[in-house]
Amino acid sequence: MTRHVLVVYGSRYGQTAKIASRLEDVLLADGFRATLANADTMTRAFQLGDFDAVIVGSSVIGGKHRRSVAHFVQKNIETLNRVPAAFFSVSGSAGSTDARQQAEARALLEQFLTRAGWKPDITATFAGALAYSQYSFLVRWVMKRIARKEGAPTDTTHDYEMTNWEQVEDFAHQFARLISPAPTLVAPPAHS
Repeated sequence: MTRHVLVVYGSRYGQTAKIASRLEDVLLADGFRATLANADTMTRAFQLGDFDAVIVGSSVIGGKHRRSVAHFVQKNIETLNRVPAAFFSVSGSAGSTDARQQAEARALLEQFLTRAGWKPDITATFAGALAYSQYSFLVRWVMKRIARKEGAPTDTTHDYEMTNWEQVEDFAHQFARLISPAPTLVAPPAHS
């Protein structure tokens, strides 16, 4: 029986959606059934019990994970703590070369999980993107200042993807190994 994995995400500028889609692609390639769902537009009739495992991901904007993702986790916490589950957090800090910024990204992930009372099997922080073309004037100005300080691109006429896709794929494969059924061991024939 093929395991069915739900990949739920919350994304403000689209990079978390792209990461969730890549996770879905890797799971499908690994032989699983996978369903992608946007937490911002999920219907109330959605049944988590239809899935064998769950991956949840959220972008971080202004130090906060998406409200829709927090609501999904809160609503489904009992199931999430019972089935194989993973959580990933997407932020600029996760892609920083500064170890303190990376630690801050990890701390935000841990705070989210602690507040939710959730203990997923695996977690990860992924670098997001600089989506200058989607930002308001003020956000673009702030992000350009942060990017300059971090040594990241500051040409606001282009968007820049900072995500390490190999890291994303490794996360998907790690989760696939976690939820794969244990191989059946066949005993060698007995010799008489």
